[in-house]
Amino acid sequence: MKGFLVIEPGILSSFQDLGRLGQHDIGLTVGGPMDALSFRNANQLCSNDKNASLIEIMVGGLIIESNLMTYIALTGASFPLKINGTFLSGSTTHKIYPGDRIEIGFAEDGMRGYLAVAGGFSVEPVFGSCSTVKREKIGGLYGDGQPITRGDFLPCPDNMACPPFFWESNHLSKHSEITTLRVILGYQVQTFDSMQKSTFFNSEYILSDRNDRMGARLTGPSVKSSLDGILSEGICLGAIQFPPDGMPIILLRDRQTIGGYPKIGSVFSLDLDKLSQLSPHSKVCFEQLSIEEAHNLLHLDLARSNRHKPRVNLKALSGEIEQLLVDKNPRGMRTLCDAIEPGSYLRAAQLINNNLGKILIGTGFPVNNTFETDGPAGAIALYNGIKKLGGDPVIVCDNPLLGLLESSFNTCEIQPNQNSATKLLKKYQPSLIISIERPGKASDGHYYNMRGDNITPECADFDSIVLHADCPSICIGDGGNEVGMGNVSEALKKLNINPSITDCEELLVADVSNWGAHGLLAILSRLTDQDLLAEWDNEKVLAYLSKGGSVDGVTGKNTLTEDGMDSSISQNIVNKLRKLSGFY
Repeated sequence: MKGFLVIEPGILSSFQDLGRLGQHDIGLTVGGPMDALSFRNANQLCSNDKNASLIEIMVGGLIIESNLMTYIALTGASFPLKINGTFLSGSTTHKIYPGDRIEIGFAEDGMRGYLAVAGGFSVEPVFGSCSTVKREKIGGLYGDGQPITRGDFLPCPDNMACPPFFWESNHLSKHSEITTLRVILGYQVQTFDSMQKSTFFNSEYILSDRNDRMGARLTGPSVKSSLDGILSEGICLGAIQFPPDGMPIILLRDRQTIGGYPKIGSVFSLDLDKLSQLSPHSKVCFEQLSIEEAHNLLHLDLARSNRHKPRVNLKALSGEIEQLLVDKNPRGMRTLCDAIEPGSYLRAAQLINNNLGKILIGTGFPVNNTFETDGPAGAIALYNGIKKLGGDPVIVCDNPLLGLLESSFNTCEIQPNQNSATKLLKKYQPSLIISIERPGKASDGHYYNMRGDNITPECADFDSIVLHADCPSICIGDGGNEVGMGNVSEALKKLNINPSITDCEELLVADVSNWGAHGLLAILSRLTDQDLLAEWDNEKVLAYLSKGGSVDGVTGKNTLTEDGMDSSISQNIVNKLRKLSGFY
């Protein structure tokens, strides 16, 4: 089972989702998050469903240990957050690995925090919800209403992909000396005379020590209704009732379903989040709010929440992509990735976004007198993405690939044994050069495949185009013998190949070069806020190349594969990239 082991449970930590709705008729309260906005923010950071279960942390002190790879986010009160002893910021998605220790200190401002995990915690619902209600002995990890305790194991999904989101600011600000709570008057307000109402709305109250998830008890001037008591009736969230001593009680998430004390009205739902973060002895006051005003404010809040989304940390996204694309590591690309300054995919995406003019995309690696599938598929993906962004791409290749592409794409031919760089660069005056899976010259001036065969007679010279262009260049490779690998010449000494010595401005490596193109488009999608991978159908593109005579670069066979890997593997990579960039 995958999840987290509880080392220390903290003061009070409990599982919550949106609550147990529609069960009042059998006497079950709703439960759910005390601070609904922080709950929502935490789940959004982890790309979760709005009702995903998470942990509500009261005051702090929770320590858990992971046995899986996942993502977490902490929102709400200002808690010190440490992962493996390093302090990290809240309101940010953090990647977690097996063995990681997450420590949440004690709140520095506010009272409640919300710890979400990608996919939500796997807690069995009771009456449609996992929300923990201790008084009713329902919900929580074991369904008995008990909070999280030391030694509990908190299950959750494994290996979830999640964008590295962050909120630009926590919705909690340092609390002012007094917090104003807006009140919608109820039908029993007529039982409070003008003097009682004036006292209530013009006085300060203190949040007592006697408050919990059921209700917030206040102390201050006494307010009395003309009613001695009423028949018990249903109670809404935020209802302000007055027991015989005249001290108001604001009923909260774990409130009883019915009650018989007079009620002057209810605290506006959006203000309950503020109330939930107040510590004992905080000061509050009340002001009236009409139903019409409340409706308008709720509509505005809904519109604002629909527009207000967490942002993606582009540097972190680039790092995630760089690691994902060398995870299989069949040819040692992880070694080369470690030799490249972090952020390569982001820098390359910025180069494209800032140079959307004429862009030359060189591709085509000769195998068995034809071309391999790895390279052209990525070139097609880049061509289509750049076209969508308003660029003017041209695919530069030799035959027989040229013969296949020229009817559907803007193309330019280069031929073996010819140095056409000067002529081609003069004709197109490109703003950017991209090379994907083009063979690069070794130190002896020849071209070699991964088996060490000299393939110079079959290779057109794209190196000179990259080297002599008066514009930036991006090169993508997966073996060490492609154009651009001169950037990591020292690291290449660890691989048993005849490496390329041609360098470039930005080198990208991946286990399959086509994946490098998809990774680049994933970051471009985030930069431009449009999903450039949404329509990608890997098998369809491979079938198109296959009809033109392509072969797998590893097997040498005319199959719908790339470097020995089934098309579905690449499609899954594309789906993960879309998920990481926040589009899937």
